[in-house]
Amino acid sequence: MTPLQEGLLGTIIIAIAIWSEPLAIKIGYLDEDFTSRLFDAAPPAETWGTMFAPARGFERYIAYEMLRALATHLGAFYLLGAVRDKWAAAKTADKRQILSRGVMNVLFLAACGYRGLMMWRGWYVEAGWPSIPAALQHVHSALTVGCTATEGNWMTFWKSSDGTGCAPLRFVPQTAHERLYDYDADFQRLSVVMFAFQWKNLLDSVYFDDGLIFVIHHSVVIVVSLFALHPFSHLYGSFFFGVSEVSTTVLAVVALFDAEHGVEELERDFPNTRLVIGGVFAVSFFIVRGIIWPYLTYFYCRDGFRILDNDPDIHSRFLVKLFMGGLLTLSVMQVIWLGQIVLKLREELGGMLSSSKAKAA
Repeated sequence: MTPLQEGLLGTIIIAIAIWSEPLAIKIGYLDEDFTSRLFDAAPPAETWGTMFAPARGFERYIAYEMLRALATHLGAFYLLGAVRDKWAAAKTADKRQILSRGVMNVLFLAACGYRGLMMWRGWYVEAGWPSIPAALQHVHSALTVGCTATEGNWMTFWKSSDGTGCAPLRFVPQTAHERLYDYDADFQRLSVVMFAFQWKNLLDSVYFDDGLIFVIHHSVVIVVSLFALHPFSHLYGSFFFGVSEVSTTVLAVVALFDAEHGVEELERDFPNTRLVIGGVFAVSFFIVRGIIWPYLTYFYCRDGFRILDNDPDIHSRFLVKLFMGGLLTLSVMQVIWLGQIVLKLREELGGMLSSSKAKAA
């Protein structure tokens, strides 16, 4: 195909991906009321603890999301073909493949991050907090103390309507069981999307030989996102599947500049852009993955051990342990990646200092 033909084909595929939901409803693949039917209520309790029952009823939607990710990937590939003769970074099919995967990852991860932030924003508005520091203080108090306030510590909470005690938060329930089993329709849909997207990512990682650590990461997230549909861990999942992907979105952009796995022409053509995005990523990773991630991991594991110890209504001891093991595995990966970021920053800063000294001399 000529560059023009590839560009037109890419435009058509991207348009289909963007308007895929109404198209899927129009052709009868998805029901018109599929959103309310699938996500308004939690699955029946009798399916909890069974291996693949959580996915039943979601199969068509999972396939739809996988096809949408594939269409985004394919459409971006052909769109880049339109400039293959004008831009060195898109000259070969291999380079266009890397860039188009990057486009898919950035768009889907950004969508997950946005959904997570909107969940948190809704809770922020509902609670009526006057500032972010006040919100952080209240949530921390709800997680650490609960509503068993004493005269010495109840001022860390908002007063209840009668002014005599703490005001509980609907979205931070007061018991470990409720915090882990509370259902959230927005997160249920986010979990289905994550399940489908990570299957696409896993297949890509195997095909393009991304490395074992990425295969492990995608596999762990696939398992966790499947069993989150019970429902399970929705409160904490709003961060781990949602808000945390804000930093991953920036990482997906930075990865495109990588000399080994990215496109080297990007660094050559946009050196300052890479430095700025790299700095944004380092800051976002430190805040999101270096501070908030271990903080919530602690409370998640604490609640997990509590229901393992004395909760007769636990749905599956195996799955609770599996979730904690998966989270700890991902947490170890955060430490590894954080170390790599620090080493990369030292290398970058060392190169910049050497360059500055050479110019001064």
